[in-house]
Amino acid sequence: MLHRRSILAAAATLPLANVVRADSFPNGPFRILVPFGPGSATDQSARNIAEGLTRLFGVPAVVENKPGANGAIAADIAAKAKPDGQTIFVCSNTAAASNVALMKSLPYDPLKDFDPMTLIGRAPVFMIVNPKVEANTAQEFVALCKRQPGKINFGSGSASTRISGELLKAKAGIDMVHVPYKSTPLALTDTMSGHVQMCFADPVTSLPQVKAGTVRCLGVGSRGRYKLTPDIPTLIEQGIPDFELMTWTGVLMPRGVPQAAFTKLRDAIVKAITEPGYVERQAQGGSEITPTTPDEMRQIQIAEIQLYRDMMKIAGIEPE
Repeated sequence: MLHRRSILAAAATLPLANVVRADSFPNGPFRILVPFGPGSATDQSARNIAEGLTRLFGVPAVVENKPGANGAIAADIAAKAKPDGQTIFVCSNTAAASNVALMKSLPYDPLKDFDPMTLIGRAPVFMIVNPKVEANTAQEFVALCKRQPGKINFGSGSASTRISGELLKAKAGIDMVHVPYKSTPLALTDTMSGHVQMCFADPVTSLPQVKAGTVRCLGVGSRGRYKLTPDIPTLIEQGIPDFELMTWTGVLMPRGVPQAAFTKLRDAIVKAITEPGYVERQAQGGSEITPTTPDEMRQIQIAEIQLYRDMMKIAGIEPE
């Protein structure tokens, strides 16, 4: 009888123990995993979050860049991390959704292995060329490719930028050679140097170089002109039908973080990404800050997976 009472007493304390641990959150440094290299839009968002969490909680928040395999390396590490709220996965739509469509098998499932927390920002893809490319518009670039089939290279550093190039090929009826990179900044750097002639990139990464004149932007992959760059025409208005692709960055957590800790962390992250100074800096770089509820982010993930499956059919791409 005494033994049974002891078991019941121990069991009764378990919920209280969980509450105490959640209430004392955080109980150590934060580890922020990023699936791309330094300088990418995702990396910049992660470093802002790290600064905000360090300031708000008074504990270190360390960013770890784990590029490779279209973000699957970092995602796999994050998925297997202890769900205590101390490991945070700041990722793009590549690892959070589109990899499901692009790859035959993944070591993780972005829907089953993670709980969505919030989107950080959204932006359309930008079509970027080396300044020496003899094209000032998307139509002129298409004409150049048709004169030189298979001679023009395009670089990509994410699922969004890869599918953008393949979609352009399919919709414009042109032949280009794909050159993969581990991150968008690396693809942009080689576009600047002329190792590849064209790439698609997010505005946070590419607009500073556009403004500096080291690359040229031929168009934006949004349905209407992007409100942060109203002077740049869309690809649709330049004759590329239905070319609309957005990139986004968000926060995923390993499945099973205690609700109190999850809520406390989400409140802190939303506070960090909506501070006026950060919003203004991101706007100058071409990215809109768009926090969401967890449910809204999950619906965006699901819709994105289907979108990429549809886009791959149009572009004639088989999962790798």
